[in-house]
Amino acid sequence: MAAAFSQLYAASIIRSADIRGNSTFTTREIRGWLVTKENAVLSPSILATDKSLIKENYRQRGYLAADAIIETLFSEPDSAYADVAFTISEGKQTVVGDIALRGQTQFSRDEIIAKFNTQNGDPLIESVLESDIEDLLLQYERIGFPFALCDIEELKTREGQEADTVDIVLAVDEGEAVTIDEIRVEGNKETDPAVVVRETRIASGEMFNPIKVEAIRPRLMRLNIFSDVAEPELYQRNDKSGLLIRVQEGSTNTFDGVIGYIPGNGVDQAGYLTGLVSVSMRNLFGTGRKLSFRWAREDRLSQELGVRYLEPWIFSLPANVGGGFLQRQQDSSYVRRVFDVKAELMLSEELSVAALFSSENIIPAAADQEFTRVFQSSILSFGGEILYDTRDDGYSPTRGARYRTDYQYGRKRFSNVPASLVAQVGTRASVQRFTLDLDFYLSFITRQVFAFGIHGKELRSSRPEEGEMFRLGGSRTLRGFRESQFIGSRVGWSNLEYRFLLARRSFFFGFVDGGYYFRPADAVRSIPKSDAFKYGYGIGIQLETGLGILGVSFALGSDNTSFSNGTIHFGLINDF
Repeated sequence: MAAAFSQLYAASIIRSADIRGNSTFTTREIRGWLVTKENAVLSPSILATDKSLIKENYRQRGYLAADAIIETLFSEPDSAYADVAFTISEGKQTVVGDIALRGQTQFSRDEIIAKFNTQNGDPLIESVLESDIEDLLLQYERIGFPFALCDIEELKTREGQEADTVDIVLAVDEGEAVTIDEIRVEGNKETDPAVVVRETRIASGEMFNPIKVEAIRPRLMRLNIFSDVAEPELYQRNDKSGLLIRVQEGSTNTFDGVIGYIPGNGVDQAGYLTGLVSVSMRNLFGTGRKLSFRWAREDRLSQELGVRYLEPWIFSLPANVGGGFLQRQQDSSYVRRVFDVKAELMLSEELSVAALFSSENIIPAAADQEFTRVFQSSILSFGGEILYDTRDDGYSPTRGARYRTDYQYGRKRFSNVPASLVAQVGTRASVQRFTLDLDFYLSFITRQVFAFGIHGKELRSSRPEEGEMFRLGGSRTLRGFRESQFIGSRVGWSNLEYRFLLARRSFFFGFVDGGYYFRPADAVRSIPKSDAFKYGYGIGIQLETGLGILGVSFALGSDNTSFSNGTIHFGLINDF
């Protein structure tokens, strides 16, 4: 018999679906809930689902006893069509009466009820009342009572002619106030536990605060020394309360080396080495200190050498001090040396400010500066920086933004300027530098990320020199062009990427970059003004390896759109 009815349902098409007995909701509203539609195949399981939907929507309006009876009339003689009728019995609405609380001491009844969405005279909606109770427990967490409980102790129903009224009694068990007496760290092999503890910014004996606890994981991930950090766990042991933080250390020491050899011409030029060597230690001796070394040689005469160091949490305060040295030899024209110091104060998890100081010297290669590309000069600069970072990961963000801007002002002093050029060049000049970096990360689809960045730099000076200008091109700015291919006193670029995540920090991506540079005219050197807009596009992949984060991309630039002239960018990605 059951099989026969099943075949009958499966063979029937719904000719009509009527709604009867409704007054609280319109027929159109109820039809919008239903899966059953005219001209659809009749299905017993779908009819059962529709009945549940009707009852649930009525319960959301306070009609707790609402029900629906479903009638099906088949056509004769072949039962090819069926008419369905939903007859609704709404019953009486149930509204909220008095709300009483027992056991609370930290908050008054009026304080609690004022924050409830469930109020006297409102329809009784179970989900809203449950949400109110969850919010109350969260309030207790924020004042140091994470083990507080709240239960519905009693529901008293008073029948009415048009609606029933329910008086609610809530029983609160506040539990004991919890302080964080200790913090335990598990999973760290090289990192000193004190590094993790200080990043929590929770003092021993401090009252439990869920907002501070929730901020621990993203703050530790931003250190870029852990591949994963679990959510902190609250525990109680021997009358003491504490937090357990489990971490998984990542690769913090990275080496990146690409070496090439360019043979000589066999007559008067010997061969020479080119390439890049980069060593980065982001967790020196397990203390969170950072040290990096970089050497790059672009051609026979141009090379760059840089060293940087960072000392975190000076005097156990949320302040970092770092510095660096950079020397660039630009072919046979000049040498540029820069010493810089940065003192950073972390105001919050996302916001920090810094004071900047730098000393810069440019030394021409030729003794007679009348024929050199730059004049000998020295610059002392002071400035400030603002950094706002809400990214969920430093290497592969899926959401958040990063904003950084800095301003530096300095005085430049020229030395050994030929007497014939002193009137044009002068002996002193002011120098101003502006930098802006803005990156956004959005994820609309699981394991896919949209990344967009805007960057700009500007140099303002009465006498701008090539050695002070900014360089554009390469893997970090404008892909599809050589490293530092363009130079200007004003540069800007944007990067657009669409990423397909392969793992937490590994992804395949397509990208489009656009860049602009402007170089002012130099009457003394007879150099004309130049500016241009360039773009590049391509594909790439980032992989998390035992050596670090490896990035490889292939790009075509607007100057060379032939596939055979594409540029490959390769190397480990370090964040210092």
